[in-house]
Amino acid sequence: MRCPSASLSLLCLHLLCAAPMCAAEAQQVLAAVPDGLVRGRVQRPDGQPLAGVTLELFESEERTVSDSTGTFRLRTTWSGPALLVARHVGDPPVAVELTLPLDSALVITLPKGVRRLAAFTVQPAGEFRLTASTTAEPLSPLDIVQTPGAAANVARALQVAPGVSNVDEGTGLFVRGGDVTETRVLVDDVVMLSPARFSNPTGHVGATLNPFLLSNATLSAGAFGAAYGNALSGVVRMETAGRPARHSGSLSASIGSVSANTALALSPRVGVRALASISDLAPLVAAFGEAQPYAPAPRGGDAALTMEYATSAHSRVRLFTVRQQQEFGVGRADFTGNASYAATTTEGLTVLSWRDTSSQWRPSISMGRSRFDRDERLTGLDLTTALASDHMVATVKRAPGHRVAVAVGVEYERFTAAYRGTSTDAPNTGFTVRTPTRRTGVHAELVWRVSPNARLTAGVRGDRSDFTRRTTADPRLAFAVQRGHWGLVASAGAYSQIPEPILVRQAVAVPMRVTQATLAIERGDSAGLRVRTEGYVRRWRSLAQFTPSFGIAGNGEGDALGVDSELRYQLGERANTRVVWSVLDARRTDPATGTLAPAPMSITHTVAWLTQREIRRVSLSTALRYATGRPFTDIVGRTMPSAAAVAVQPVFGAPNAARLPGYWRSDLSVSWLLTRQNGPTSVVWASISNVFDRRNVMRYAWDTAYTVRTPVRSPFNRSIYVGATLLLP
Repeated sequence: MRCPSASLSLLCLHLLCAAPMCAAEAQQVLAAVPDGLVRGRVQRPDGQPLAGVTLELFESEERTVSDSTGTFRLRTTWSGPALLVARHVGDPPVAVELTLPLDSALVITLPKGVRRLAAFTVQPAGEFRLTASTTAEPLSPLDIVQTPGAAANVARALQVAPGVSNVDEGTGLFVRGGDVTETRVLVDDVVMLSPARFSNPTGHVGATLNPFLLSNATLSAGAFGAAYGNALSGVVRMETAGRPARHSGSLSASIGSVSANTALALSPRVGVRALASISDLAPLVAAFGEAQPYAPAPRGGDAALTMEYATSAHSRVRLFTVRQQQEFGVGRADFTGNASYAATTTEGLTVLSWRDTSSQWRPSISMGRSRFDRDERLTGLDLTTALASDHMVATVKRAPGHRVAVAVGVEYERFTAAYRGTSTDAPNTGFTVRTPTRRTGVHAELVWRVSPNARLTAGVRGDRSDFTRRTTADPRLAFAVQRGHWGLVASAGAYSQIPEPILVRQAVAVPMRVTQATLAIERGDSAGLRVRTEGYVRRWRSLAQFTPSFGIAGNGEGDALGVDSELRYQLGERANTRVVWSVLDARRTDPATGTLAPAPMSITHTVAWLTQREIRRVSLSTALRYATGRPFTDIVGRTMPSAAAVAVQPVFGAPNAARLPGYWRSDLSVSWLLTRQNGPTSVVWASISNVFDRRNVMRYAWDTAYTVRTPVRSPFNRSIYVGATLLLP
């Protein structure tokens, strides 16, 4: 497959990597083929010939169509390495690497895009996978970079999933009424510490990786299985890319960033991937202006390495390590608009994993260390955060037999959190918190195929932490049934999470807990249509939250009722569209008053419409997003200075009773692939963020007398992002 790992620039390869096929999978037939002729047959996995398949030589754009017997003949003048792409309506495309001229015919096997009843394709409860096609596959690197406005960021691409609310311009994932800290990010089953501990002036920030370090990513919006613990609202599962089949690489440059990426197949069993990038948005800010003052503009870089050794044909050992750094600063950081904010962040993750699928019992072990260090500088306060997690997960799964599959696993995590705050006005005042905690977990899960059309999943999970000194038991149950093109999924379960040490000041914490029930109906067909609607109800207990003055409020409660819907449709061979609509009503205990009020992340309506179109070698993608304004607590008056108070004090209204104006944003991206017969392939790409220059209101700032309210706009003006990539063979 001629789709090397690269950076954002690989927008060009669009759906060609959706269903890769290596050269060995294109079976060679003994009949000789004349020079300049590519011929063969297209068939289904059962050997049935497939008519109406378009076969295109990617480099020369020469094409033909298979006949009623599945046979095709394509004459070409191209010589050397080439890519033959087979497309059929309703099926994922298949690409075959060739070296022309050929001396034999080809047999290409094209799998069905939307499997029928025998394959049981209904997705698990709460799980929405984000591929560009209509098949139920995890989010691929190309899907991530093809999401307009995502800026090749995994978290931003996941923000258009059903159940995720658009709260601000950041990358934090607010899932089904839950806070950003309630979504757990896993890389090869090891936790990646998220920097989303506080809201900064540009929005909440979530843990993420360069998409081309990954093979896929999946978001479970609640209702996840017993294998995943210490998360209330959602789990993001990222699987790193394995050893490459051949050497490849890329060099990319754009306004504000440069990157290099290489993949080396050192032997049939050993492979290495490496990536390095540097970014600085100062040129972009200088070209298009800034909605708020940056000092400095966001800048940073990352470096990553993956090494994999195949111990056998069905087992492998993989080492993945990444280091990321970023810094930025802004003015108008508090609600009076007089403070400044700056932060420097360093993150690191190392994971060693082993998988073995050589027998019916399939063991896997992952162990790793994640670090997160941040220095925040606000007017009057310096805050230092240092987090570290040592995490180990071991699981044994019994491959599905005739009717039953089982899985058992153990988990251990040692988490250390250190926080230090210092007043710049009074250097001898401040606070220091350092809390090491240990958590152990066990889980067991059974999957029973009740009938050929129905499946029951039952699991239980137990966790114990020395921070809570309690053992939690979380039962989880899901049932799925499919009849023809229709599917029904129901689930119920309990989920627990240990509060972060900074949210608890007493010696013993109370585990936070949510119970949830879901019901989903889904329809899919081979014509390229997939529709899914899922309703849910949630109830939180023992929540730990921050007060507006960064005090601690415990024993919080909450509830949420919502419906998430998604429609995907394939418009012919080279176009698709997706519409996502989430409706939510969520309440939580207000930490300042102790009363039940609209949750800060209760976005009533979140809508996204995404389209993708391929025109010859040009790929065009668009995205339109809308979200109801975020709830906030307004200032309704003021108190004048007195003998005890030397400054005017605000009088706050009912908790979260007001809402910001609605959020609108539109984005567009385009890429153009340029190929040369005897030279490297290059890509030119561009994106327009915030096409209509919508100045969304993120919050309000007040003057010192609390009489004048000024909207603080989105930090991102309309921007045009242009770059190019050289793909190295």
